[in-house]
Amino acid sequence: HYSSNGTFYSATGSERKVEYLNAHEVERLYAEDSDLQLLSLRYMDTSFAFNIFLPKTKLGLKSLRSKLTGERIQKLLSKLKDTLVTVTIPKMKIETGFKLKEALMAMGVTQMFSGNADLTGISKAPPLHISDAAHRAIIEVDEAGTTAAAATIFFGIPVSLRIGGPQPVTFRADHPFLFILTKDKNPLFMGQFV
Repeated sequence: HYSSNGTFYSATGSERKVEYLNAHEVERLYAEDSDLQLLSLRYMDTSFAFNIFLPKTKLGLKSLRSKLTGERIQKLLSKLKDTLVTVTIPKMKIETGFKLKEALMAMGVTQMFSGNADLTGISKAPPLHISDAAHRAIIEVDEAGTTAAAATIFFGIPVSLRIGGPQPVTFRADHPFLFILTKDKNPLFMGQFV
């Protein structure tokens, strides 16, 4: 696993330099259909996942958004399976002013808001207690994983290729994509990296 600098091709057709995270021939949850590749990165608390929906064409985000229904998202999530992948994704820090507490409570996740909730599994910092009000949900993808709930995304033991084994799939997120943070495959929030 290493980082490198490279070009990101934005939706407007312009290019910019970004820092990429790379993982070579690792087993990750992966699925695809005719228009997109889906890579699902698990958090330490494996009920949470950071899912990247990457259009197969560089300028395919707009048409992907118009065709990505809830049903299609669920269908793709249900097709995820451990696959040998070579991954390149940008380091990113995405903030969203988002009423996370209301969303989680609506999903029945109330235990997190009691004073004795143990959130050590989803936070690098000392035990985390989620308070009221709009919580600024921050997703940061870096070498240590992602910190909306700290993960062991990139640290895993690379699977050595068995001779004659499957060729790794290439997942190169060097153009705009959607991401969806899920809990038990239920979307918590969605965003785009452009």
